[in-house]
Amino acid sequence: MKHKLIKFAAVLLALLTLLSVGVSAAIPYESYTYWSNVSSERKDVYNRPMYEPLKALDADSIGTDSFNEIKNIFADTKGNIYILDSKSKIVVLDKNFKLKKEIGLIGEEAYDEAESIYVHTDNTIYICDTLSKRILHISEQGALIETINKPESVLIPDDFDFRPLRIVIDSQGYMYVLSDGSYYGALLYSPEKKFLGFYGANSVTGSIAGVLTNIKNRIFPNNEKKGNTARNLPYCFNDITIDGRDFIYTSNGYTDDLNREGQIRRLGPGMGNNILHSDDINFVDTDVNAVYNDGAMAKQDIMDIEVDTNGFLYALEQAYGRIYLYDGECRMITAFGGGMGEGKTLGTFTKVAGMSIIDDGAMVLVADAVTNRITVFALTDFGKKAKELISLTINGKYDDIGDGWKELLKLDNNFQPAYSGLARLSLNNGDYEEAMKYAKIGYDRETYAVAFEYVRKDFLERNFALIFMVAFAIIVIVCAFLVISSRKKITLIKNKNVRQMFSVMIHPSNVFTDIKEKGQGSVLLCLVTLVMFYIVTVLQTLAGGFLFSVYDAESFNSLWVLVRSVGLVVLWITANWLVCTLTEGKGKLKEIIIVTCYSLWPIIIEKIIRLFLTNVLVPAEASFLGILDALAIIYFVILMIIGLLKIHDFSMTRLVVTSIVSIIGVAAIIFLGIMIIMLLQQFFAFVATFVTEILTI
Repeated sequence: MKHKLIKFAAVLLALLTLLSVGVSAAIPYESYTYWSNVSSERKDVYNRPMYEPLKALDADSIGTDSFNEIKNIFADTKGNIYILDSKSKIVVLDKNFKLKKEIGLIGEEAYDEAESIYVHTDNTIYICDTLSKRILHISEQGALIETINKPESVLIPDDFDFRPLRIVIDSQGYMYVLSDGSYYGALLYSPEKKFLGFYGANSVTGSIAGVLTNIKNRIFPNNEKKGNTARNLPYCFNDITIDGRDFIYTSNGYTDDLNREGQIRRLGPGMGNNILHSDDINFVDTDVNAVYNDGAMAKQDIMDIEVDTNGFLYALEQAYGRIYLYDGECRMITAFGGGMGEGKTLGTFTKVAGMSIIDDGAMVLVADAVTNRITVFALTDFGKKAKELISLTINGKYDDIGDGWKELLKLDNNFQPAYSGLARLSLNNGDYEEAMKYAKIGYDRETYAVAFEYVRKDFLERNFALIFMVAFAIIVIVCAFLVISSRKKITLIKNKNVRQMFSVMIHPSNVFTDIKEKGQGSVLLCLVTLVMFYIVTVLQTLAGGFLFSVYDAESFNSLWVLVRSVGLVVLWITANWLVCTLTEGKGKLKEIIIVTCYSLWPIIIEKIIRLFLTNVLVPAEASFLGILDALAIIYFVILMIIGLLKIHDFSMTRLVVTSIVSIIGVAAIIFLGIMIIMLLQQFFAFVATFVTEILTI
């Protein structure tokens, strides 16, 4: 019996191994997505594959001569596929991937340096012959119709280098051309091929750090800084596409290490401003934006974009070879493909050359310039259903989508759009509490806010009389107590030190004078205050309203909250004591501790009030919270100024100077602490390596 069990286990293990090998062979990458609105950063999670590699097309399977280097790929509205080869060859396939024809030289003209191909709805073909600085417009059979060169116009700068990279044409015949390295936007042509001007140029994005750097560079210029200043230009477009409603989409590709947002834009008519609300969206990976390939840094760079009739965006990134799918609300749905320059298995790439979609995204085609293969990704049943339900939900067509979303969740409970879809469906049906439940699970704060507002309104209507009576009773009781206590001199707080601590907010000058001259104040109460400050800071995150508390429960670290709350207070006390000791301040360490901690109570009380308000307010009313925060901080600063003036016996000018130096001291302590931690990490890593080497000898 024992031998039979062992044999059965061995057979089962072998079957599982074969099954895992078969699955990995079918899809040699992990599909994933990002959940948004979970915290300040997107959260990456695995999701069920929406696309799977179906087949790879090469010269042999197509039935043509070997490719020299595939430069670009394009699929027209009929599903015909056009493959541009660097050997001045265009291979045309039908929607079943069968060879239809080949186009070679255009008369006697070669186009070996062409970078892209575009097929208009009239079946004529445009070839962007980049290095030859021209566009070849040819017929369906390959006859030259016209050659488009650099426009002759006063609108063209003298130093403009016309190197056509991409081209699209809208339904009215207006042509948009991207020129490689152009900062001016797309060149816009009329249907008669008359140059009209530039369209949709990016603007230069700036930051406070960037402004300060520019000011420093102007004050202290050198050759290197002058070179950096010359590069302070808008990002160039590297791809352009158009949807069925003539909206133009552009991609910037790689931006920089700090500004990883807004790589894709949808341009409105006229001025070409971005109407996609994508300026704060990072369209590639969050944590890893650069990889090292053979010792060289390969940065994530969107090099090709497509859009289907339902507004789904497809972005091809060339460093990893991944395809990112976004819906019309700029929400990432899935990422698939990959290879990181290896491209050894189906669905991975060595060097992507272009992407196109057919049958409205039912298939995604990606060309590889090194292997000269075209990988065909097919939409899975899960992906087909998901795209259909997302489109219906975004367009407000809620009939019969509830069961569909629930079925998808059974297949993949990591699919965030499903929770958002169920929340919007419940909201549409008037089931607001159900909408809040699904919206909270899916972190759909917008839908939650709308549903919560309805629930709050209903609660107030049903309980208005009771709420009014309770509020009135509380006001009457408080007023009565104040009157009686003032007449009979009733003291609510018996402990003198506690009463003095809370009196700071009403009579700060008197209290701080007593602390300085009479040695009053309690360090023990200061410790209690710091504990309260820490607790309310943690509760503000953990127990605050869902609409205002943005944090990831899995990565929340209460120790980090301790450092950035109590830790900063301790650093301030230490720095101020050191600075004021050197500048002959009369305040003792105990007095600085008491003044600082007693002054914290306006902020503590504000956090308690905020904790309640975030559970009853909606984001549209958040301005009230901002005012409350500002008042608490101003109150805290006023108390600190009065207290420090009293204990140090400084003038206002001297107080301001020492306070600024103290803040600088806090920053210096933090910097030194980080340096020490880094040095200790390196030291322990060296010791561990040394011990490992000794043990292996």
